[in-house]
Amino acid sequence: MNQRISLILNGVLAIAVIVLYVLHFKGQKASPDVEATDSTQTAEAPLIIDSLPNIVSGNGAIAYIDYEQLTTKYQFYKDGVANLESDYKKKQQDLMKRQETLEQNAANYQQVAGGLTPDVREKRERMLMEEDQKLREYADKLDKEWSDKQQTFAKNLLTKLDEYLKVLSKEKNYAYVFTYTKGGPANIVYAKDSLNISTQVINGLNAQYKKK
Repeated sequence: MNQRISLILNGVLAIAVIVLYVLHFKGQKASPDVEATDSTQTAEAPLIIDSLPNIVSGNGAIAYIDYEQLTTKYQFYKDGVANLESDYKKKQQDLMKRQETLEQNAANYQQVAGGLTPDVREKRERMLMEEDQKLREYADKLDKEWSDKQQTFAKNLLTKLDEYLKVLSKEKNYAYVFTYTKGGPANIVYAKDSLNISTQVINGLNAQYKKK
């Protein structure tokens, strides 16, 4: 259960950490004296975007949160997972009871089917098929509700982290904060707003695309 929830959270958090290091430490412009060594290769000239922030190491420090400690010691996370697990068990128990009822109805029918008229057998079989279909639909409904609750919990967790880290970063001057698990991926959970170059890059890409 915890593993499944962790996978979902990682899916929400996931961003390639290598981008972080490229943006954070590579703030120097390429030297104008450098020329391409392979004359057979042609590169499309990049558009100059003056509004991009000057990203250098002075923009703030990089910090990380141990993901295992976060998920074992943060009470909001622990309570949220406990609530999800409790809800999941209740749904599973309810579904199993409905399944057992359907199986019992099918077994009862098989015991008396030989003595029933064709019309009655057809009616009983149709009823069993309808019950089976309703059970399948109910199972799908429970699965969607469960998935939605996990997604909501993951988003709420991210919101709480982001709100807290925004305040903390003002004091400690953090540019990025990411979660880290030894041997696992590192995922960004906070980035300074001033380093967001999404609009400028998208505008530049669109302008470059229109030139073709």
